Amino acid sequence: MYTKAMAKKMKGFSLIELMIVIAILAIIATVAIPAYGDYVVRSKVSTMITTVEVVQKAVSEYRTINGNLSQIDPTNAANTLLALGVVDPTPLTTAMSSVQFAKLNDNAMAIVLCGSTVGQGTASVDTVDLYLTGTFITSGMTWSCAYAGNSKYVPNNCRNIYAPTVYGTPAVACVH
Repeated sequence: MYTKAMAKKMKGFSLIELMIVIAILAIIATVAIPAYGDYVVRSKVSTMITTVEVVQKAVSEYRTINGNLSQIDPTNAANTLLALGVVDPTPLTTAMSSVQFAKLNDNAMAIVLCGSTVGQGTASVDTVDLYLTGTFITSGMTWSCAYAGNSKYVPNNCRNIYAPTVYGTPAVACVH
């Protein structure tokens, strides 16, 4: 028998209440999942910069000691890294496919970090290439950052578009 006492004990959620909760969760998921994906890609792009800091330091040291950038060879990145005494940092992050160099003269050059579609996103449209640009001043090299590609993944300190006329053009284009 079904009594009023039993009805009070059998409280639960109605179908409408459950549908509202599911709708709210769906809305949250549609906002949170893409934002999380963008956050992951941005962190990988930032890791590219951290990974190549050792190359920046080696270039600065070489220029200060030798007074030129003669060992920076845009046509052969492997030889350049070897001459600088640096191991190729590319395997250290999945976000980077290769490291290249560009040089305008003995006072201006760039370390080119070619982004990896595999490590940064699913489409080459989302890939970011970073250019760590170095200019020699009397006390050493000053470094800044520029980019090519999708700006939404670029750290704030890299929000300049790369200018090859100022720092040189890499001999090998980045492949995505």
